[in-house]
Amino acid sequence: MQNRLRMRKSILSKFIILTLFIFLLAGCSDSAPKITQTFWQINLMHDNQTGLDTQMLTMFVMAGDDDGIDDIDTMYVINDDQQLFWKLSGKNLRMERFGQGETWIGSNFITMTGGDPIPSGKYRVVLLDSSGERAKSQVTVVNNIKEIPYEWPTAKKQGDNLIVTGLAEYVWGLSYDGVFGGEFDVDDNGYVNTDNKKFSFYYLYHYMPGLGYGLINGPF
Repeated sequence: MQNRLRMRKSILSKFIILTLFIFLLAGCSDSAPKITQTFWQINLMHDNQTGLDTQMLTMFVMAGDDDGIDDIDTMYVINDDQQLFWKLSGKNLRMERFGQGETWIGSNFITMTGGDPIPSGKYRVVLLDSSGERAKSQVTVVNNIKEIPYEWPTAKKQGDNLIVTGLAEYVWGLSYDGVFGGEFDVDDNGYVNTDNKKFSFYYLYHYMPGLGYGLINGPF
């Protein structure tokens, strides 16, 4: 009788330990990223050093990850019909946080080899975290760039800040190796306060609502 009691207690103890172990493993498992929104836009960029105009695809997703947003480290943008893909990671992957719980991840500088136009069609976005877990979304991109402005806006440095002449809503600051450093408003007088931050390059951005695409000019 006592042997049976000891056996039951031993089996019960092992069962409890096994259950706790399984629960612990489940609690420590990696969580997949989540995509709640996807934003795209095609912009036309003017290089004021070479005079060349290049189309750029902006692709961002509003993302989350229960393991922490910084666990997300890679994003793929894929056009299956055209057999195209872009891998964004490291300094090429931009992460912007707005308030609590809203984080957008992506890039403003997705281009075609040789400066070809961005093709219209369906694009898949695949977001990966450090453990290989992934989230997916799909959008239809329409390239409607038709007009090139006769005159592009310009900017001049004034100390650590800028003065913009022409139409531009924002200024983007980039480091010497191309890392995005911040976006700053252009006021009604063309003045841009960069909060005393210094950058190697500046780009101007203007959105054309009637045409549905943006204009980028730089570097300055």
